Amino acid sequence: MKNNTMKKILSVVLALTAVLCMAVPTFAANITTNGGNGTTPVNLYSTDDGTLDGDPAATALSVTIPTALPVAVGIDGNTTTATNCKITNNSFGAVRVKSATMSGANGWTLTAFGDKSTLASEKVDSNKIGFAMSIGGGNQVRTDASGNTQALLSAPITGCYMSGVGDMTRNSVSVLYDAIVTPVSVAVTNSTVANVVFVVEFDTVA
Repeated sequence: MKNNTMKKILSVVLALTAVLCMAVPTFAANITTNGGNGTTPVNLYSTDDGTLDGDPAATALSVTIPTALPVAVGIDGNTTTATNCKITNNSFGAVRVKSATMSGANGWTLTAFGDKSTLASEKVDSNKIGFAMSIGGGNQVRTDASGNTQALLSAPITGCYMSGVGDMTRNSVSVLYDAIVTPVSVAVTNSTVANVVFVVEFDTVA
């Protein structure tokens, strides 16, 4: 009988110990004088599930960029681009586009963006593309003839900033773009001629 009683007491002690180990410690401060004061700190815990005993975790970053930036070129050299491309912030925290870098792909090279007439003297199948882009209504950035990999944006500018997902009116920005391309001798369908790498980061105070 004595053994059973001891086992029960030990079980209760172990259970209480487990509960106390999981609890967030709180401390009491006594005020001992009339009109006295005490300071109670507000302690922050960032956790994966938002509970006090959750695993430590920072705010998650989740941003959706366009799956493609399609360009259609007609037999007369005129181009058409999509008008519904955008970058959307799904994170709780505000974000910004830190940079955007473009590179020619699959034998295509970058050239200066301008009127399509600037490519009139190029040989057919020269495989050159000039590109221009504006994010969130900010200044338009353009490719030039300096190389096959070019920084369109090297730092955030007006238009690159998105609020957290709590503000649905400002958590996405448009990606407006235009292009000129050299003539092609055979029909092209869904061929990747360039890639744009968007680098996105939290909009910190730094």
